[in-house]
Amino acid sequence: MSASMTLIRRTVHTTARAFLALPAGLAAVVLTLTGQSGRAARLRARLAGGDGWTGARVLGRAVLGLPLDLAAFALVGYALFNSVRNFGYPLWYLDTDYHQAWGGPTMAGVWAVHGLGWLLCLAVLLHWPVRWLAGGQRALDRRLTSHLG
Repeated sequence: MSASMTLIRRTVHTTARAFLALPAGLAAVVLTLTGQSGRAARLRARLAGGDGWTGARVLGRAVLGLPLDLAAFALVGYALFNSVRNFGYPLWYLDTDYHQAWGGPTMAGVWAVHGLGWLLCLAVLLHWPVRWLAGGQRALDRRLTSHLG
């Protein structure tokens, strides 16, 4: 496998984990509060990896990780929304006057400019900020599941 495909696969995997941390964390909290801490621990372990998750650690992770999880969810959600919007540009704007749009006067030019421009933004957005947030999430997970002493 080429190095670029490995980087893309790793970026997609990291982005998906960062995005799913908030909904999975909320589901784990609900499971813990309803007396199913074993299921909550398995859910948390599946997302974060490692063992050592208990009901208390799941709740602690949800509270301590909330700022990181919210930021990652919002950033990746923004990226997903704008990916659909920019890559599907002809679907949304075909019946409008696109002659003055960036890349105009043809729809092919407009689509190319919006698609390639967003691809560049997406590469930067997912490569640095999302990776930093995911790194913070992983560090918090490691800290909470480490056996001190």
